[in-house]
Amino acid sequence: MPNRFCAICGNKLDGNSPHFGMCIDCYLKEHPLFELPDSISVNVCLDCGSYAKKDIWIEPSSDDMISILQEIIQKYLVKQLGRNTPIETLISFDESSIRYSSRDLIKSVEALIKGKLESESSFAHQQVVKLNVNHMLCRNCSNIRAGTYFIAILQLRVKNETQIDTIQKILNRINSFTQDLFEKDHRQYISKIEDQKNGVDLYLSTNELMNHLVKFLKSNYHFLLKRTKKLVGRDRQKGKNIYRLKTLIKFLPIRINDVVEIDGQEYTITGITKNKVVLKNEYNNKLIKNYSYFFSENINIKTDEV
Repeated sequence: MPNRFCAICGNKLDGNSPHFGMCIDCYLKEHPLFELPDSISVNVCLDCGSYAKKDIWIEPSSDDMISILQEIIQKYLVKQLGRNTPIETLISFDESSIRYSSRDLIKSVEALIKGKLESESSFAHQQVVKLNVNHMLCRNCSNIRAGTYFIAILQLRVKNETQIDTIQKILNRINSFTQDLFEKDHRQYISKIEDQKNGVDLYLSTNELMNHLVKFLKSNYHFLLKRTKKLVGRDRQKGKNIYRLKTLIKFLPIRINDVVEIDGQEYTITGITKNKVVLKNEYNNKLIKNYSYFFSENINIKTDEV
């Protein structure tokens, strides 16, 4: 069989040459394993580290800035490489290329991306991509800093001011519960708390948080609940009305074993169900009342602690 030579560099071709007229080195120069842009720009949130190329912000899996930048390269560049052909990749940063802003924030860095075919290690390629970083606030963190953004209102009330300490105890539990949610999802937070007569109003960032809190309270307390919604605008892009949800929660002023006076007789509360209160008098006669009765009637509650 006659000798063959590379049409580009003139080197002798062997049996591993991927093309009839080119050696592997020249072939990869003409047909690289992948081609990436010379540079990309990305937005990174100053507060939470979320990143985005356009309007969709993605929460990173790490708080470390270099790890965030590596995640950005992985998502916006490397992830696209293995769509048609399985490619093993390795990302590294040239620390000497890092440029900082006046606030000591990374504003650009060069990333070296190496890749090779999983089935053929000789088919490899590497490329340097410059990553430009724009530091700003994501929409969620901007709303948190402003402290005025809210979607829903949760109103917590007790029957009278003598029970106002109950509200503070409930608030402490709500704050702890919401903080745990916020750690998992930064969209869930309480924008502000306003004192009201016999209670407080909680301004919530999402309707989802409203549902979480109502479910949490239902598992720990008994109360009357009323939901309303108010038209506040219209989403022109989706063609839908925008409503602000409001939920009123009025906590029952009684507990099991409390004694209440009804029509001149004393009754002991023996049970509280989903929407009923069960009472018994000294003769073991049973009386059942709706939750609303304990708000609408002027009853005398005898208890050591509310």
